[in-house]
Amino acid sequence: SFNALAAAVSASSMSGGGGSSSSSSFSSRRDLLHAMMDPGTASSLREAFDRSPSSAPSSYRHAVRHVKRVRVCVSNNENTRILFSMLRVLACNSAEIDHISRLGTYSAGPSTAAQRLFGLPVTGAPGGQPSSSSTLRTCRDIRYPINPYNERRAMELLLDITGRALSKYPTSLAQDNADLLDETAYPKYSNKRNAKLQVRGEKEVLHHFALWARTAMHVIDIILHELSEERKADNGGARATTAAHNNEELEFDYVIQAMEDDDDCHFTILRYCSDVLGAVRRDELGKHPY
Repeated sequence: SFNALAAAVSASSMSGGGGSSSSSSFSSRRDLLHAMMDPGTASSLREAFDRSPSSAPSSYRHAVRHVKRVRVCVSNNENTRILFSMLRVLACNSAEIDHISRLGTYSAGPSTAAQRLFGLPVTGAPGGQPSSSSTLRTCRDIRYPINPYNERRAMELLLDITGRALSKYPTSLAQDNADLLDETAYPKYSNKRNAKLQVRGEKEVLHHFALWARTAMHVIDIILHELSEERKADNGGARATTAAHNNEELEFDYVIQAMEDDDDCHFTILRYCSDVLGAVRRDELGKHPY
């Protein structure tokens, strides 16, 4: 739960502030992982640490073999939303964990902020019904960006994950495409060719999400630049007037239009940048004062 995660983050921060021993560091990391895992996996991990604290890393590797993987594809489906939800939680700092912890537990019906964050029907909207029972949301339920800074860190994390996964393959996607042109070395319908096709498909998914992350980071940077300019104006300062800042390519609407005109831009990336990041931009611009 978020409460357990918040407590684990707090303990981790406290242990990192001084010259703590490696065993206490392992303990805080263990507690943080417990908060992110299902009870069965957390129990296995706890036993591994308690059984052999001195070899915690190797014991941990053995324990997490039972972690269920969420498999994604080049699409925008439930597993994709779970992926982004977990990335947002992993990218949280202590203040953001506290924020979603408070929103994640409610007894008199979810607030408007909680409804949006967790993708719940908004009260008063068609199909929106207030909840009368106590509900606890989890790290799989963050259906809306926490804030633009957290979202950018989540995209950085996604880019790092995809990069590390791609680096483990002995060949690149370009090499796989070239190999598959050789029907002598890779005969049609052969096991060798099918294996190559399978691996190529995995790399295509990883490259898709790497492109998604890079594109999102670029768009978020533009949004943060716009917010900075609005902040300066609200504080009585003048907006930047340099040629670079006046360049329309630094404007959100221009970039989204360019993506819509680009036939190579995948629709899932376009819709995320236009709809999700666009909503975040409107929310942030509507906040006063800066």
